[in-house]
Amino acid sequence: MERDAVSGEWVARFRRNVRRWYARGGRDLPWVGERDPYVVWVREIMLQQTTVTAVVPYLDRFLKRFPTVESLAGAESAEVLRVWEGLGYYSRARNLSRGAKMIVEEWGGQWRNTATELQSLPGVGPYTAGAIASFAFDQSAGIVEANTARFYARLLALRSDLHSGEGRRQLWSLAERIVPRDRPGEFNQALIDLGATVCGVTPQCQECPVRGSCRSLELGEVERIPARASRRDVTDVFELLVVMRRGKRLLLIQHPDGERWGGMWGFPALSRDRALARSRFDERLIESEVADWGCDVEFQEWMDEFQHGVTRFRLHLQPIVAMWRSGSWEGPVTAEWVGIDELATRPLSVAGRRVATRVERILRHNGAQA
Repeated sequence: MERDAVSGEWVARFRRNVRRWYARGGRDLPWVGERDPYVVWVREIMLQQTTVTAVVPYLDRFLKRFPTVESLAGAESAEVLRVWEGLGYYSRARNLSRGAKMIVEEWGGQWRNTATELQSLPGVGPYTAGAIASFAFDQSAGIVEANTARFYARLLALRSDLHSGEGRRQLWSLAERIVPRDRPGEFNQALIDLGATVCGVTPQCQECPVRGSCRSLELGEVERIPARASRRDVTDVFELLVVMRRGKRLLLIQHPDGERWGGMWGFPALSRDRALARSRFDERLIESEVADWGCDVEFQEWMDEFQHGVTRFRLHLQPIVAMWRSGSWEGPVTAEWVGIDELATRPLSVAGRRVATRVERILRHNGAQA
């Protein structure tokens, strides 16, 4: 379907059929009808690269701790990350913290209501800005995210790469053409739901309320559109996590911003290649490598190895426990000695929390007190 074919009549019929379907087939999401821009903003940031199912409990917990943009603006970054812990893509939490301060300090606590203005917030791109503008402020703003991109591509029979400049231009052109002035937020939610439930990876064309408007269905190419993106290779990474004990405390490092788990806390790591990772490492070699961080330690014990996925990496993590004897941390990142009772307040990555929980259990079992 060429753009010229998207006539006023086509758009009117399309909108009418989508609204009728949504009245009976829309998902029963807990935030349907939410108009508070703060809640919508937090929700949409969480939904970036994360499923609805995963977001629901985190959103509830986050809003209980930070019920207003002012409360979020006044919180320490570490506290925000701790509440976010486990949801992943931690730059989103840092963006929320920075954005809240911007809204309070630069905007005087008053929300901007257009998609263009909202894009000045950290981590807010065209989709998130359009979602906030339409859901919270009833602005006629188009949206393109994973579900609607697939849906639009089939409507137009787009064979081009949806991530290319031309592909994105065509998707946004349609999105802005079809969004109505009347109840645009409800309409955008209907499009997302339709893309998620009917026009999914495996399309249910017989249930689609706009199948008469679908160029891909007309051409018999629904299953081939959009073109499947080539899967990125997964890279195996092997690391030794060093749990350093100093009496009743553990050494934690803070991962630098811009790197894996940026802003979160965890245990210092030694890189290993595949061959070494599949054998028991030489314990004296480990002590020698830790000495490069300025710490003289004595190897104590091995812990169970485990795997953890992070974007396109598969991490093979082998924790070990080492007793500190002397020296002070001279590694390349910030580090602190933390008592076991403090672990619950530190924002840790999923992998770091798994190791910390195991170590804490061992120390408490052995009678150690923070």
